[in-house]
Amino acid sequence: MRLINLSDNTGQIRVEFAGCNMKCPYCVHIRQPKEEYSIEDVVDLAKGSESKDVYLGGAEPTLQKDLLPLIEELHAAGKSILLKSNGMKPDVLEKALPFVKGFVIEIKAPLDDVPAIMELTGMSEERTVKYISLLRESLDIAKQKWLRVWIRVIPEFVNTDTVARILPDIGDASEVMLYQFMSNPDFDLPFKGHDTPTPQWDEVRKLGEMLLEKVQKVRLVGVGGKLVLEKD
Repeated sequence: MRLINLSDNTGQIRVEFAGCNMKCPYCVHIRQPKEEYSIEDVVDLAKGSESKDVYLGGAEPTLQKDLLPLIEELHAAGKSILLKSNGMKPDVLEKALPFVKGFVIEIKAPLDDVPAIMELTGMSEERTVKYISLLRESLDIAKQKWLRVWIRVIPEFVNTDTVARILPDIGDASEVMLYQFMSNPDFDLPFKGHDTPTPQWDEVRKLGEMLLEKVQKVRLVGVGGKLVLEKD
């Protein structure tokens, strides 16, 4: 397995895989160094750790042929597994369903906006249309467990107008996380002229309050820190 990170220093074991089936222009993972690890390397680290929680993320975990065997071994070792995905391989999520605590799935823009998603993913129109269909399927699968919908707030694509169009697709999610674009340089490359945190923190909060129409909890992450909004 090619990984960009294997660590156990945050109260959570983090396994972040290299490789993706998208070409997002703001993605840092294409520049990060990669190392080869075996399933045994990861499982041994997990078994030797006091951390129960394992996060499987990175670029795109579902491309890894060893992902499902790894998930099964981590589950057998008593670990609680959270799997992040872009949603392009619902068949893998379906197979992982019995062994994971839940999922993190990213929504990049309203799912009715093919040109926006094309620009954000670097994919052709044909591939983007197929991706949107697969993402809807993945969301339905993930909602059978705990699901966090992750939204990167790039103002041209995620704003008060577009969030209203995202709302129908996030119903029944456990929570939504809004991430302020460029608030952590380890997560983003400059894009669309944005090279500092954007939008303003107050705007991120306003979007979070809109999302509470459909979900019970919204997490905000950015230069304003971390904030949890919940329905009364």
